[in-house]
Amino acid sequence: MSYTYRVKREILQNSKLSKDEKYSEIRAILLLKRAIKESCIDLRIENKELAERVFANLKSLTDLKITISYSKSKKFGEHNVYIIYIPQQKGLKRFIEELTKYNPVIRKNCSDVEKGFIRGMFLGCGYIKSPEKEYALDFFVDCDELADELYNLLIEKNKRVYRTIKRNKPLVYMRNAEDIMDIIVLIGSMKEFYNYEETTMIKDLKNKTIREMNWEVANETKTLDTARKQIRMIDYIGKMKGLNDLTPVLEEVAFLRLENPEESLQELAEIIGISKSGIRNRFRRIEEIYNELLEKEREA
Repeated sequence: MSYTYRVKREILQNSKLSKDEKYSEIRAILLLKRAIKESCIDLRIENKELAERVFANLKSLTDLKITISYSKSKKFGEHNVYIIYIPQQKGLKRFIEELTKYNPVIRKNCSDVEKGFIRGMFLGCGYIKSPEKEYALDFFVDCDELADELYNLLIEKNKRVYRTIKRNKPLVYMRNAEDIMDIIVLIGSMKEFYNYEETTMIKDLKNKTIREMNWEVANETKTLDTARKQIRMIDYIGKMKGLNDLTPVLEEVAFLRLENPEESLQELAEIIGISKSGIRNRFRRIEEIYNELLEKEREA
């Protein structure tokens, strides 16, 4: 069972909608499916539960004669196509005109119209990936005008949303977990919202733990690399001139490093009671002596 199916199934189980939500949701679905014709409404849907929902909502909003039936389709494998049909009759034109009023651009700041429209768009063309895999919410919209309407509405709601062309269709998409969760709540899938939130929290915690572990490993590796380099320089100085020839301060830090090959500079500094920058300066002086000895050896 896909994550998209789970979200849509939960939405379709909720029939408690306001009049504004019903009109706005139906308008979005009819426009998506290009169902509004010159003399009728002819809606064809492959999802039985969605067809039943649209039919029930239409019956609750109008007294127009409406029929629902199904036919067999062999396109991409045999399956049922559900047909909701409103023939030419008195009142049809007025009903279609009424639908146009439930445009979020016209009914600005009407939350029920916005919810119904976004929900209808999701039911008709929305796809959401499981948060375990990726944070992604996609709307594949056949109509440029409708894609712009959805995109602009989400922008107005301060969502990080993008628009492009994919599979020769306008694609309106989101890739931010918080924004996606906001939309899940908005369209009425509270159960999946909590599942999504929990998965996101666990995933973020795992990523944080991995980052911290990688940071610790990188720091330990850097410390060991630095220590090996310092020990190599000290051994070379001891071989060429003897560590006793160093100043007492440098001799102290050289033997300290040899005795503590895995300690960090901060830990070495704490052992002898100086600052980290202080011990770094002493090793810098040891490196200068090491380089001077190398240069003399090359000249010789």
